[in-house]
Amino acid sequence: MCTVASSTSLSLLPSRTPVTGYATIGLDLTGLGVPADSFADGADLPVEKADVARIASYTRAAHTSGVSFVALGESFRLRSDRAVRHDDWLDPVVAARRIAPHACAGIVPCVPAGADLDLVEGALAEASRQQGAWAGLQLTGADAARAATPRRSTRSQRGPRPRVVLPVASEEDVELAGRYADVVRIRETDVEWARELRYAVRAAARAAGREGAVRVVADLHTVVSADRESAQERAGLITDIAGEAVTWAGALAAYGTAGDVADVIQSWTDGGAADGFVVLPGSLPADVAALVRGIVPELRARGILEDRPGGPASAPLARSAAGSTTAIAQADRRRAVAVA
Repeated sequence: MCTVASSTSLSLLPSRTPVTGYATIGLDLTGLGVPADSFADGADLPVEKADVARIASYTRAAHTSGVSFVALGESFRLRSDRAVRHDDWLDPVVAARRIAPHACAGIVPCVPAGADLDLVEGALAEASRQQGAWAGLQLTGADAARAATPRRSTRSQRGPRPRVVLPVASEEDVELAGRYADVVRIRETDVEWARELRYAVRAAARAAGREGAVRVVADLHTVVSADRESAQERAGLITDIAGEAVTWAGALAAYGTAGDVADVIQSWTDGGAADGFVVLPGSLPADVAALVRGIVPELRARGILEDRPGGPASAPLARSAAGSTTAIAQADRRRAVAVA
């Protein structure tokens, strides 16, 4: 005899909503910081400094092309004299504050576990005051609840809290992400498992009364050339130069033309495995220029690029892409002249 399922069992199912297929695109610019090998103990070298003007140019170019946010990872450093700086963990936040006037979308620095979030939020308040810009903060799971919970009565005077970005790597992270995260980052190459992670986060968000409030984005290492074979050869060269400690280890890879990369993005978003991607460019400026001038316009032409809330219209964005990459090239030429 057939029985009707109880409301309790039905609540365990995901809501019957169609997959939108709209992709959120982020760009990781951690590689514009001082290289990690500059911190070698005992190295008798002059202090190296990151070029903040260059970071600002890349940020502006990415935002005006249609990229939703740029990210600065926990390893990002502004200076190489780490031995005499005890607050170097703040460098991603300091850089985000300094490039905020050039931003027109999201800036997401990362801080380590146990960071002073009141100090961090105070520094990021400036970014939220810029026209069209918003601040995010990538945290460990243990700090997500602290970041999402008001701790001072003066928060309204400083501006809205940063949006919480949380990497998910464990079952505990899934529950925290559902409760507190605005954006979830995953690093996964298996499309089926990525889909399971995304559904788990959605289920956790639904259980916390936040259905539809979380977007899951996957890390994507990109190397773009005129054809797939050339891109794969260049990717191999980049990996050889980077050595064993590659920053994109474990991330999904897309090597080929801009259309090939767009195919990967579309297949994952259409299949429900991700709501978007954080692009880890293989090299600078080549693969950032390829994102701005190739991948993003291709996604827009296919109708799958997420429209940023409050962002400019699609047509002006498409026309500004060439100007954006010109700004990147000019910044690199200025840097080359200064080094020479």
